[in-house]
Amino acid sequence: MAGQRIELPPYSMFAETPVYEVGSDIVFGLMQDVIVPDPSDDIYTVPPAGAGRLDLIADNFYGAAQLWWVIARVNTINDPLIGPQIGDRLRIPTKQRLAAAGVLNV
Repeated sequence: MAGQRIELPPYSMFAETPVYEVGSDIVFGLMQDVIVPDPSDDIYTVPPAGAGRLDLIADNFYGAAQLWWVIARVNTINDPLIGPQIGDRLRIPTKQRLAAAGVLNV
C-alpha cells in the first residue's frame, strides 16, 4: 500500500487536502505543529489542584484557558480528558513563543 496514489473526486471535501511523500510513503493531510518543544519552555510540575486540567494550567500561564491544546501538543498528550497527573512535569511554551507563532496576542 506504500506509495499508492489515491485520486479523490473533485466534490470531495478532502480534494484540496495536501498529500506529502514521506520517504516511500504517501501521507494524506500531514500538518506541521505550530508549537514544538523548545529549550526556552518553562517546566511545570503538576500540583494536586491542577491534576488532569490542562485548561486550568493554560489559564494560569496564559490567562486563556482555551490554549489548553498548546500544552497538550507540546507534551504529546493525545487525549485531553486523560490529562496530566499529580507530579507530572510539563513543558509550557513561553508567551513570547506563542506570540511569535501567532497563537497569542501579548
